Amino acid sequence: MRKTLAAFATLTLLVGACGNDRNDDPADAGTNPDAAVAGDCIDPPVYAEEVSSCQPLSTDYQPRVNGSADDSWPACISDDGQYHRLQESVSTIARVEAFDQIADLLWRDGKVPSAQDFVDARVLYAQDQGLDSRVQRREDVHFPADAQGRKCSDEGVPEAIPDRCVGPAKLLPVLNDAFARGAQGESPRVQAARIEAALLWFLYVSPLSEATSCAAKPADCDSAWAYYTGGTPRESPAGLAAYVDALGPETHDRAYDGALAVRCWRNLDNETGEAANLALRDQARAQYDRALLRGVALIARQRFTELDCADEAGTEARLAFLRTLVPFLDRAATEIDATAAAALQAEAAAAEPDVAKATAAIDALFACP
Repeated sequence: MRKTLAAFATLTLLVGACGNDRNDDPADAGTNPDAAVAGDCIDPPVYAEEVSSCQPLSTDYQPRVNGSADDSWPACISDDGQYHRLQESVSTIARVEAFDQIADLLWRDGKVPSAQDFVDARVLYAQDQGLDSRVQRREDVHFPADAQGRKCSDEGVPEAIPDRCVGPAKLLPVLNDAFARGAQGESPRVQAARIEAALLWFLYVSPLSEATSCAAKPADCDSAWAYYTGGTPRESPAGLAAYVDALGPETHDRAYDGALAVRCWRNLDNETGEAANLALRDQARAQYDRALLRGVALIARQRFTELDCADEAGTEARLAFLRTLVPFLDRAATEIDATAAAALQAEAAAAEPDVAKATAAIDALFACP
């Protein structure tokens, strides 16, 4: 599967676009997130999403079906299929824009970033009220909060509950280390892949965290939408949404529906004040979560399949990406099927993963959005 480093050193770097079922034109590779990180693939794998057997839950909000008239939700502001902001200014959009700018510097279009690229990317990451400020306090709401009511930004709390305090306890160390190593010229594609994986997981946990806090702060619903979409319409996704749409268009649509479900709940539940119907919030958040999880799993799936078409440097970068991202999927995977979850983790940790076993595990665990 993998060339030796010595053999790779004698080869001319091959740069091409890794396609997928949404964008197979090499001329469009610069706008395709999947192609952007797979520029060394000679014969790239193509993933075609097939979810026709996946049925929405009876509790799901479905604005794309008769304007939500046939589902269990009351009429609300999101029934037209559009996101209607609670506030005109949404600062989260700038953070997703920074993510995309970092991607341009460090990994898009098969780029081998320079040490200066890492320095410049770190400046983007560390902007005032930017990505770094939110990574430092980001919580994963799937895990219990501190019993004493302390926040993850408080001293000692991240070390005490690292799963809950995923940002400062788990993501921040990876990001700081990878930026520093990249700025020193060490394994640039590997460090870029680690940064990409950590930031993608940040973009997964953030919408769910914001949907939770939106009960007390209505404007956080805007952030719950923007952390996934970059503040864009369904048809022109940015950030994580662009990754998901490139691999699974229906998964992207379902994730967008989930964001609209959060907005619909808030519209129905004392929109400008404190929310009371937390059961409906959790219902909307769970719908959003299912699609987001499958979207991230599809990204991991694609990286596994690209291991066989990558050059040596590309393979090492993909392995670094998988070893950073896949462990974060274990909580959800284990809840679904502990055996398949263990198989997925084993392949992500392997020196030479069995691509068929890894993709079979992902397909079994995250079959539907």
